[in-house]
Amino acid sequence: MHNLPQSLAGIEQVLTVRFLGVIFQSSLSFAAHVDYILKVCSQRIFLLKQLRAQGMPLEQLHTVFQAIILQRLAYALPAWGPFLKVDLKHKIDGFLKRSYRYGFTKEIFHIQTIIDSVTYDLFNKVKASNHCLYHLLPPQRPLHDALSQRT
Repeated sequence: MHNLPQSLAGIEQVLTVRFLGVIFQSSLSFAAHVDYILKVCSQRIFLLKQLRAQGMPLEQLHTVFQAIILQRLAYALPAWGPFLKVDLKHKIDGFLKRSYRYGFTKEIFHIQTIIDSVTYDLFNKVKASNHCLYHLLPPQRPLHDALSQRT
């Protein structure tokens, strides 16, 4: 356990904080956040079960799955996803595999693929000069042909 600095007068020191829907822990682990997300997603699986029981085809179930499960997993993922430990990734992947096995989606999703995709998309958006985070990027260096010519 890390030694936390002395608290400031009038400011309470906490071990977890929820900020913009993401649960941050003082240990820089996202276990509490992953547990919370999987709990919410499990509750949403109940809705998918009801839709399937009423005869909704797999194509539409897949669309609803992407809307209410994958989008919940992807919310703010560039902020916390790259910091997930392997055991938490396996936990999320297990949930996604069960969702496929139970017939709520047409394909097995993997959290690392989702992390890579949303992070890549965010970076491409930030590279636009009118983006509010563009000024945080280092200046673009010109590409030089640093390799010598083959003989």
